[in-house]
Amino acid sequence: MTLLNPLLLYFGLVSISVPIIIHLLNRRRFERVVWAAMRFVQLAVQQNQRRIQVQDMLLLLLRCLMLLVLAMALSRIACRSGASAGLLGQSSVSAVFVLDNSYSMSCTDGVRSRFDQAKDAIVQVIPTLPSGSSAAVILASDIANAVIPEPTSDLNLVRRVVHEARLSDRGTNLFVSLRAAVEILKGRAAAGREIYLFTDGQNCAWKQLDECRALLEQARTDPALLVRVHLVFVGAHEDQNLGVSALRSASGMAAVNWPLRYEVEVTNYGKEDAHDVPVSLKVDDEAASDQTIIDTLPANSAKTVALFAKLHSDGFHSVTASIPADHLPADDQRTIVVRGINQVRILLVSGETNQSPRDWSTFFLKHILQPVPLAEQDQYWIKVTTISPAELEDQKFDSFDCVIMADVADFTVPTLDSLAAYLTRGGGLMIFPGAHTQPNFYNALLLNTYHFLPASLGEVHGDASKNDVFFSLQNKNFEHPIASIWFDAAAGSPAAAHFYRAFTLIPAQDALKPSDKLKTDKALAYAARAGAPRVVLRYGKGTGDASMDNRPAVMERTWGQGRVILFSSSADSRWTDLPARPGVFAPLVYRSIGAIVARQDEALNIRVGEKFIYHPDVSLLDKYVLISKPPLRQAYDFKDAAAKNPAPDSRKIDLSKEGDAPVFIYDQTDQAGVYTCKLPDTSAPILFAAQPDSDESSLEDIGVLQLEVLGRVADVVKWSPGMSMEDKIEKERTGAELWLPLAVLALFLALTETAMADWFSRSK
Repeated sequence: MTLLNPLLLYFGLVSISVPIIIHLLNRRRFERVVWAAMRFVQLAVQQNQRRIQVQDMLLLLLRCLMLLVLAMALSRIACRSGASAGLLGQSSVSAVFVLDNSYSMSCTDGVRSRFDQAKDAIVQVIPTLPSGSSAAVILASDIANAVIPEPTSDLNLVRRVVHEARLSDRGTNLFVSLRAAVEILKGRAAAGREIYLFTDGQNCAWKQLDECRALLEQARTDPALLVRVHLVFVGAHEDQNLGVSALRSASGMAAVNWPLRYEVEVTNYGKEDAHDVPVSLKVDDEAASDQTIIDTLPANSAKTVALFAKLHSDGFHSVTASIPADHLPADDQRTIVVRGINQVRILLVSGETNQSPRDWSTFFLKHILQPVPLAEQDQYWIKVTTISPAELEDQKFDSFDCVIMADVADFTVPTLDSLAAYLTRGGGLMIFPGAHTQPNFYNALLLNTYHFLPASLGEVHGDASKNDVFFSLQNKNFEHPIASIWFDAAAGSPAAAHFYRAFTLIPAQDALKPSDKLKTDKALAYAARAGAPRVVLRYGKGTGDASMDNRPAVMERTWGQGRVILFSSSADSRWTDLPARPGVFAPLVYRSIGAIVARQDEALNIRVGEKFIYHPDVSLLDKYVLISKPPLRQAYDFKDAAAKNPAPDSRKIDLSKEGDAPVFIYDQTDQAGVYTCKLPDTSAPILFAAQPDSDESSLEDIGVLQLEVLGRVADVVKWSPGMSMEDKIEKERTGAELWLPLAVLALFLALTETAMADWFSRSK
């Protein structure tokens, strides 16, 4: 029990003394006069005195009880189960408002988004906080963004922060924010502690439901906390949603003025089939370059369509795939950034340069990469430079998109350091071994120290002098994107090539032995940049020699922002006839270079919330980059276009942690779309794009059983526009008030007292 107006009860208790005082004052004392005629009256009074005293006491009791009940009614006595009220009113509360700002909250009912509805609900709750209360605010997605990290008694500030809150394009994991809210309330001195979570009830937001239940149960029952949690679900149920769930380049190198293929995946997250869905593709702010229509898209399924576009200039471009707008605008388009290439620059390093150029290790590579007459090579889009290993140490690798080593025996340490910096910034390295290759050197430095290689070079198998004994590449079960061209039987088969001699490729484990003192911090730092080894192609069944059956023939790994591809055999015809089979060799080399160039562009497309890492030229060290964010999506929140575009951020270009490359890092990527980076002393900006999590497009609601679980540890409220949160929260905080039945009882006592007084006053 508690009193919402306890002061009135105290006045009521004092007022009970009024009828008692009046009663005592009415007991007047008379002077006794002996009069013979009054003897008969005295006898009658003595006979009725006891009855009159009982009647007076009964009326006095009714009057006192009536005043007491009336005072209790005016004091607003109520039933509650929380902390007791203060002497002069309700106790102050420390509250944490948790507002879901993940991109599913952008779903609208055609008028207002769920996010705006949640803000309306918060505004209704704030006035219910008792005098002296304080509140913190957390924006919840897959992270807890505490915009007011400590409860403040300035509730106007809380209102302003809630009003200015903006949607993000992040996914949702509400456990993270609930845990942060509980941590904020620990040690707070207020008598009441409350958490209000405003979300849309999306099922995927409760990935850690068991952890949420355990957390809230502990917070509710812990004597040091006693937190009351309110889960407020906003937004009407939505059955239909189509979204662009993926967009990727399928052309490898984005050559300028060439038709480029893009694959667009559209997913139907709804419960009914969708029909005649138009899908369009555009570059930058141009008109749509291609469009198609998906005839039927079944419920809970996805379809991928191919669309084409051209880049009309080199540099960075945005490519956007779109579908018609629906109630969830966040996934109606998806944008990636690609880098248009006027030319691809390849550095060939030939391990054999003592003989005629036709016998160099890079002879076939050069002619595959520049299949045009000598007079036209300067105008061809692939530019090739050939050098010897002796020239490597003085070479500036950043001038090239890819470096191809063919039968190079070994490298100097400065060359390896230069290659490490080059790969860190997004360069590419292809290695073809041969007769000059020193496997022990490659394994010791390129693998165990620098961790460039996806595999160690093992035993050499085969005899190049025997043409009837050879190994062949696989002809089915292709898994790597480089080999995906051979999914189509019309493209031929890599099994047509014969390998007479090859190294065994043993996939790298990158396990450093603690006892090996040579593998120091440098090796550990390089190991951290190396990605997992992957097999591009395997050998199939050998002819006359089964030693290489099903072993890797080509492997690759990412390294820093770059990629390294390792072949098991030579690039010339000494060990294999692969170079003499252009139908296999050309697509394999071109797609490998395309994978390297694509790796450079992979860094331009990140997930929402991830860090963008870019390695500029060393001349820009210690200068600043200006980063412009995508325009905010909630255009209706802004009075003018300028307010829609956030102010640019700046980041300093520093040395990387390893100290070997300039880098700037940008981590404020909560919005999906294109970010523009203006580097100092450069005219063309760098673009990158943040991609939203497609799982957030599923609007499936949390289930009944899950709601029952949450209902055991929290107050669950389904809020809709027009519903008042004030009465709901006030009742949950104070309990059911008893003023109405007490007022009725006071009225009944007053009527009873009046009737009995009239009855007792009648002549007997």
